[in-house]
Amino acid sequence: MRDEIHGSWPAKVSFINQFKVRIELPDNVYVAGFPSNINYLSTINGDDHFFRLMAASFTSNFYTANRPDFSTAVKNVNIELYRNEYEMASFITSEQDINGERVRIGARIKELRQKQKIDAKTLAVRAGIDASNLSRIEQGHYSVGFDILSKIAYALNASVEIVEKKEDK
Repeated sequence: MRDEIHGSWPAKVSFINQFKVRIELPDNVYVAGFPSNINYLSTINGDDHFFRLMAASFTSNFYTANRPDFSTAVKNVNIELYRNEYEMASFITSEQDINGERVRIGARIKELRQKQKIDAKTLAVRAGIDASNLSRIEQGHYSVGFDILSKIAYALNASVEIVEKKEDK
């Protein structure tokens, strides 16, 4: 199986894992997530069609001078996937947004911990996680799963919430 392809498009497409694809364009990097591994399985026997389709679709929707707004671009990519009998993406986001969110969450955990005058080692013990992992989480260097995040929140007497982003004006 080929795990990435360039072709004639400026987009470089590769699997992060069997559920996520990384699409690297000259001006940004995107991640597309899928609810199952069906697209991944379609590439196992060396079929490059999925890679070519993603490269073409991302180039035309996210990189050209006349590209549409982000939500329309996502919709267009999913339409192309559907037309070509692939599973549609459950999310498409900028890799920069993902990294920024990881840093923001880590900083918030550290802020709550310091506000409660709890040292990192104590919080790690309360949450049942390794202190070095907590340090990486607080620094934004470690992608934390929901279960671990819930344990940390519980140990801080806090909760995990999903809130709408505030639009920059």
